[in-house]
Amino acid sequence: MDRNKYVQSSAWIRVLEKNLLSYQYFLRLSEAPTLKDALRMLQDTIYQTYISKLERETDYEIALSEELKRFYKEIYEISPSRIPIDFCAIKYFYHNLKVMAKEYVKGEDLSHLYVPVGQYDVFGLRALFNENRESKSEYLKELKKTVEIYEKTKRPSDIDIYLDRCYFNSLLKLADEADEELFYDYVKDTIDFKNIRSLMRANQEGADLEFLQDILIDGGNIYKDNFFNYLNSDIEADSPLFKFSNIYKYVKKGTESFGKKGSLAKFELLVDNEMVDLIKNVKKITYGPEVVFAYVLAKEIELRNLRIIFVSKMNGLSSEFIRERLRDTYV
Repeated sequence: MDRNKYVQSSAWIRVLEKNLLSYQYFLRLSEAPTLKDALRMLQDTIYQTYISKLERETDYEIALSEELKRFYKEIYEISPSRIPIDFCAIKYFYHNLKVMAKEYVKGEDLSHLYVPVGQYDVFGLRALFNENRESKSEYLKELKKTVEIYEKTKRPSDIDIYLDRCYFNSLLKLADEADEELFYDYVKDTIDFKNIRSLMRANQEGADLEFLQDILIDGGNIYKDNFFNYLNSDIEADSPLFKFSNIYKYVKKGTESFGKKGSLAKFELLVDNEMVDLIKNVKKITYGPEVVFAYVLAKEIELRNLRIIFVSKMNGLSSEFIRERLRDTYV
């Protein structure tokens, strides 16, 4: 990618980064007595525009959704290329493909589940699919293939399995287009995390080798075949499977927690923290596609933290409970 094209956008993003919420800010939010108080504490932030329009505090998801759409619209307009943004945005499009496939399977209108984020014409693709029209769209081909697989197996889980594979293939293609080390690291680490998580779940459920082969993804730093030797066996925190990988220290902690609690909650948190650590060096880069990507990922983590706080406050959970689940932040 031509880094010089990112001079202006990078400078503007450095200004916008000042609006990101810090970890200390989230700690203060976690101490709010109620959900209403937590929402009120955001009155001087960019979220206030949408929070002020809520009819009920429990409708906070509407505010988060509107801010997500606003954010992506703005960043696509700022960036000279969609590529560094698509690394985060494309997951929403594949979510929407899953919704389309499940609409077909269930024969129901699931419009309320769509997330119209990114430069992808979700409803245009939906119309092409529903009307059985032809198109050169790779996404339409993937959607049709998904339905074909389901028609053969009648297993709804195959929808997620196949489209997850398509999603990671798209990420790998984006990394090739970007041709920058950070993006390769992001995608390969994401695949490794996904595969380790899949192995843990397969072991927890007593799954067979055929199932594990179906859910593992190619393209990570850890060869897919290496996972087969660990099926139906305890995964040690210092397992050779991942001991020499980029994500070792995070997986080690997650594995220890999984062994004690049988839950992947800590693992999911550590995945997010690894991603934040991955982009922290971008602060030293003056301009380039990495600056755009880091800002988008930082915003994603911010929204995740807010959702954790709001859900916890709505359910009367303690500040300590929230702090244990907060993700690290970019600022």
